[in-house]
Amino acid sequence: MGRAGTSLVSRIKFKDRFSMRAVVTTPTPYAAMLALMLASLVMISPSQAQGTAHTNAVAASSANSASSASSASAAEATDELPSVEVKAVRDPAILPYKTAYELISKVRAASKDKVEILIRVISNKTHAPIPNLDIYLDSKETRKKLDISSTGYIAVPLDPVAYAEGAEFVTNQKKGSMEAHVLLVPKLPKDVFKYADISESIDAAQLAIKELVPWYLRLFMPSVNSIGICYAGQNQTVLVKGSEEQQLPANSDGTDPLKNKVHCAKFVAKDVANAKDNLIMPAAGWQAIFM
Repeated sequence: MGRAGTSLVSRIKFKDRFSMRAVVTTPTPYAAMLALMLASLVMISPSQAQGTAHTNAVAASSANSASSASSASAAEATDELPSVEVKAVRDPAILPYKTAYELISKVRAASKDKVEILIRVISNKTHAPIPNLDIYLDSKETRKKLDISSTGYIAVPLDPVAYAEGAEFVTNQKKGSMEAHVLLVPKLPKDVFKYADISESIDAAQLAIKELVPWYLRLFMPSVNSIGICYAGQNQTVLVKGSEEQQLPANSDGTDPLKNKVHCAKFVAKDVANAKDNLIMPAAGWQAIFM
């Protein structure tokens, strides 16, 4: 039933700058173009200037101390620096809060809450969730600990006050040890929904991409035009009730946001548009991806 979907997960790495790539679970050619698109969103980390100033201040302070302290004391101070950085690392390998806030806000506004944006933080060595990871949103007034799921998804609050204050993410991990992935997934009702919900989510994804993707790249991009209702196991079906009842086979292969192979019943925009009142009643254990 068409091309298999592949989950393109954006990799965001921090060195002097960060580059952010793709955002959607989609067919391979489309994913490649999205990667090119979001690679253009390259900017200076908002905490980078502060980090540079802090580094210079520490260096100056260390130089002054060295002139009056013994060489043994200076060596001891040098040994302690790495442990301080690990306890509260600013500018880690996650996108700045300003960027996360603006991305989430744009997607929600454009999609009218029919598309969900997910941010996942994992180890850049094992590509797995990080045990004992703590991430805080640190602003002038408060420090908020973020909820992190067992699979590494973080709940980013939209806090206008923290945004205005230039809040930053602070983590207990070493700088450069993590990478962040940003994804768009369909947002559908939990148990029973209509073809209209599928159609609206596809339209919303297209609007969100229009908001995020420069027009000159959209010229070369095929649109998101279908949603898969997917299962980890094979031989699944999805119940659809309309003028007649039918079981649609989940026989289109795809890849979920965690890069697991899934088997999907594929709902194409042009098909669902003609029967928007049809009900979809998937069996337990399903997830939705754009295809």
